[in-house]
Amino acid sequence: MTRARAAAAVVGALAGILLAGTAAIAAPPKLPPATFKSVTREVLVRMDDGIRIAGSVALPSHDGKDPAKGRFPVVLQMTPYGRNGICGCFPIGDFATRGIVGAIVDVRGTGGSEGSLKDNYFSPREQRDGYELVEYFGTRPYSSGRVGMAGGSYVGITQYLTAEQRPRHLSVITPDVSLSDLYREGYTHEGIPNFFFDAQYLGVQQPASYTGFNSDTSYFQESIQGKIQQTTGSPTLAFDYLSRPNDGPFYRQRSPLYHAGRIKVPVLIYDGWHDGFIFGANEMYKLLSRRRGVETRLVVDPCTHKGCGPPFDPLTNPSNIDDTEATVFEFLRKHLVPHSHAPARPRVRVYVQGAGRWLDRRRWPPPDSHVAKLFLSPGRLSGQMGSAHSESYLTDPAAGLGMTFDQYGTVAASPYIPLDQRTAEEAGLTWRTDALTKPLTLAGSSALHLEAASSATDTDWFAKLSDVAPDGSESIITEGFLRASHRRLDYTRSTHIRPWHTNTDPKPIRPGHIYDYDIAIWPTAYMLAKGHRLQLRVNSYDFPTHLPGTLVGSLNPPSASFVPLPPATNTVLDGGNDPSFMRLTVLGRH
Repeated sequence: MTRARAAAAVVGALAGILLAGTAAIAAPPKLPPATFKSVTREVLVRMDDGIRIAGSVALPSHDGKDPAKGRFPVVLQMTPYGRNGICGCFPIGDFATRGIVGAIVDVRGTGGSEGSLKDNYFSPREQRDGYELVEYFGTRPYSSGRVGMAGGSYVGITQYLTAEQRPRHLSVITPDVSLSDLYREGYTHEGIPNFFFDAQYLGVQQPASYTGFNSDTSYFQESIQGKIQQTTGSPTLAFDYLSRPNDGPFYRQRSPLYHAGRIKVPVLIYDGWHDGFIFGANEMYKLLSRRRGVETRLVVDPCTHKGCGPPFDPLTNPSNIDDTEATVFEFLRKHLVPHSHAPARPRVRVYVQGAGRWLDRRRWPPPDSHVAKLFLSPGRLSGQMGSAHSESYLTDPAAGLGMTFDQYGTVAASPYIPLDQRTAEEAGLTWRTDALTKPLTLAGSSALHLEAASSATDTDWFAKLSDVAPDGSESIITEGFLRASHRRLDYTRSTHIRPWHTNTDPKPIRPGHIYDYDIAIWPTAYMLAKGHRLQLRVNSYDFPTHLPGTLVGSLNPPSASFVPLPPATNTVLDGGNDPSFMRLTVLGRH
C-alpha cells in the first residue's frame, strides 16, 4: 500500500476515500432444500503402492435404504482429523440429499486408513493419493465422471495440491481458510517461529491423527492393520519442522503456491480477515485469477479460522455474514451439474470491517483503489518527508502479551480475543496520522520500509496497524513480521506492495549498522471512521505468538535446543534522504 502528499493535506486526502457504490447483485446463496435422502457406505480404496485409503460415501437415495439409480457428480474431501471426528469438512449427507455424492477419506497414516506419516503431511505421496482418489470416484458406476473438492484448512490445502496433479475427472475446487506457503504462513512468519500455532498444532496434530476407526465391522481386520502401520515407525511430526528452520525443498514441495500454474479447474477461495492463513488466500487468488476463461472467485468474511462467534471468535459475530456452506455448494453445483442455474456473482466479495458491509468488485485489490505513501516522522504518519531523525527503544520480552490470543493460535485451538493495543504502548515506537476528516478504507496489502539498526546480531520486527478511536482505544487491524537475519529479498517475487524474502540463507546483522528492511503487512479490508487515526507500532517481541529465538532440532528429538535472541536497543531512522515509510492500498482514486 502507498501514498505521497503534503503533511495534513495527505491525511485529508487519504481520509477522503469512501466505499465506492456497487451495482445490485443476487441475494446471498442459500443451501437448497433436500430432494433426496442419504445412505452411507464405507470403502477402502487401494493406491498404486498397495496402501488402502478408508472413506465414507454418502449416496442419494429415494427411500433412505438403497442408493438411487443413475449417475451423480461427486464431491471429495480429504482429512487428517478423522472423517468421523473433528474432520474440518462439510457433512457429506448435505451433498447426497441434494443430488451429489459426498465422499470423505482419511489421508494415509490417519483415521481408518493404512500407511504412516513418514513422508509428513502434504507430501508428494499424499498428493499422488489425491490424484488417484479423484480418478477412483470419477469412474464409479454411480459417478457422472465429474468430481469436485471441498473443505477447509488442511482439507482445503489438499484441494490445491490435488488440482496441481491434474486428474482428468476433477472439475472444480473450493478451498476454504487454506494457506499457500507452509513456511511463511505455517511454521514461521518470515523466519520468526509461529510459536503459539506450532505448539498447539504440531504438538497435538499427530496424536489426533491416530484417532478414528472404520465403523463397518467387515473392515475390522483392515482397521487393526491400519493402526499398526500408523503407529509403527512414524517420525515425530514436530521435529520434521524443527530440523528445517529455513525455507527449502521440504516446504516448497508441500506448498500450493509454487505449482499453482498447474491448476486448470475453476476455483472458489473462501477465507476470513482474521484467519491465520489469510495471506495465502490473497496470494492464491492473485495467481489463479490471471487464468483466462477459467472462473476464479474470492470471498472473505470478517471471521477467524474457526468462523465468527463463540467460542473461537466471541467478539465478532455480525448478522450479515454469508453462509459458507451455501456459497461453496452453489459454486460446486454450477461446475458439476450441467445446465444448473446459478445467479451472477462478483469475482471478489469481501467484508469491510469497521463499515460492517460487503464490497463486491471484479478483481482484488479493487480496481478503484490506489497505493498511497506515508512517511514516518517523530510520532506521526504523514505524506510529507521530514528532516533526518532517529528513535530508539529497548526490546521488551513482555511486549507481545497485548495479543496473547490472536488469529494464528485460532488456526489450532485457542480463541481470538483482540485486546486494546494500549497495553503495548510502552513497547517499541508508535506513529499516527492526524485525525481523519473523512472515512479511510484500507483494501488490500500494505508494506513497511524501515531504515533501522540494532545493537544485537539479530532481532525481530513486528509492524502492527491499529485504528485509534477518539477515546484513545486502539483496535488491531493487521500486522507484518520479519526476522532481521531473513531480510534478503527475492526480487523475482517481490512487488512494491508485497515484499518477498528468500528465507533460505539467514545472515546476522552487524550491531549498529543501518539496514533496509521491507516488511509485508498482511491484507485487510477495513474502514477507519471520521475522527479516528491510523496507527503504526513497531516492536521486537510478540510472545507467546512468536518465539523470540530459534528452535534448532533434528529428526532425533533429544538433540533439539533453543537459541534466544539477545536483548537489544533498536533504532528506526525517520526522514532525511533515505526515509522510513509505509505503502497502503486505499480504496478510492487519487
